[in-house]
Amino acid sequence: MLILLSLTKVAKGQYEGIIYADVILKDRSIVSGAVRWSGGQLLWTDILLVSKKEQYALKYLTRNQINALSDQDEGIDWEFMNLWKDKLPERRTELLCRFGDIASIHVTGAMDAQIFLKNGSKLRVVTDSRENRHLGKDITVFSPQSRKVAWNSISRVIFKSSPDNFNPFNADLLYGTISTSQGELSGFIQWDKIKFLTSQRLEGKLNDVERTDTEYPFNMIASIEKRDKGAIIKFDSEKKVFLKNNRDVNASNHGIVVMHPAWGRAIVDWEAFNSVRFSKMPKDLGYASYRSPKRIYAVVKTNEGEVVKGNCIFDLDEQWNVELLEGRSNSISYQIPFNYISNIKVISDQESRVTLKDEKVLTLHNHNDVTSNNWGIVVLLVNSKHRYIPWSKVREISFK
Repeated sequence: MLILLSLTKVAKGQYEGIIYADVILKDRSIVSGAVRWSGGQLLWTDILLVSKKEQYALKYLTRNQINALSDQDEGIDWEFMNLWKDKLPERRTELLCRFGDIASIHVTGAMDAQIFLKNGSKLRVVTDSRENRHLGKDITVFSPQSRKVAWNSISRVIFKSSPDNFNPFNADLLYGTISTSQGELSGFIQWDKIKFLTSQRLEGKLNDVERTDTEYPFNMIASIEKRDKGAIIKFDSEKKVFLKNNRDVNASNHGIVVMHPAWGRAIVDWEAFNSVRFSKMPKDLGYASYRSPKRIYAVVKTNEGEVVKGNCIFDLDEQWNVELLEGRSNSISYQIPFNYISNIKVISDQESRVTLKDEKVLTLHNHNDVTSNNWGIVVLLVNSKHRYIPWSKVREISFK
């Protein structure tokens, strides 16, 4: 993707959403600037997906409880003495968090690293086999010119708020409100998953005889409304056109990503998309808006009416409230930080009802976090005691 650089001074808030860091090299030199990570991530709201090396949650389970879990995952080597030799399914070791939640990354090997969260906690991680672009690859630093930095030359990446004169692009970030089949979502926008700057262009044909696409820069567009097999484009001038026959404006669209530091991330399929209204990005959505992580604290109600309270490990995997709950509903995929979730009610083996801090209610399915594939919850009690609750026993979870 071509990134245009500019030396014009602008308000800091315009680019607060862009990842900024000091990249400390092994030769002790430092490269500072905007960072595009190896998986293409450029915003604080973008996701880092890696696998955790530690799998200590199993130590809280008895042999019988572990054997019961083995029935959920056929084809895995579940011989008891081998459980401590990295035999867990990949989904058990996943770390999924936003770049804004990370303090620094220490490179420890060709495909592994140590991640330090904002509260100082350290997590040893390796590249995830399903998405190996996130570790071990070159990153790009705009300082202000574009410079590729080889992974094996990096010692540490220290994330920080951007300086007052930070101005990496000759364009604004796309920001607005998406109207969907489940209501509205406001945040940073990646159109068709790849277009995130107002200098980039929306493409489509005005009529059936047109041979080449007509292109309009997003900075001219006020709104886009799905209509028939295309979309109505309304400009700031109030003029309207109908575009079609391009994946930007029809069902071939790869998805519209909406991201916000508070509520997380959603990928809206074209089927669920109604319209978008673009607006200026508000201030204070930069690195400082991501709070220091805390342990997930839960009040668990069981099917037998018992109530168990304490810090917890959700799905035997997530323990920090900046980690993300995943699920899908009505052609929208959600990734929501636990600190924005009020309550989860189990509806069936296939879905759960999730209530957010803004009182929005989502019925989610199609992911281990919200179905019977969830491995259950360990609640850490006082005096070093604990309680393991299988998902089949969970009726409701409230988060504090």
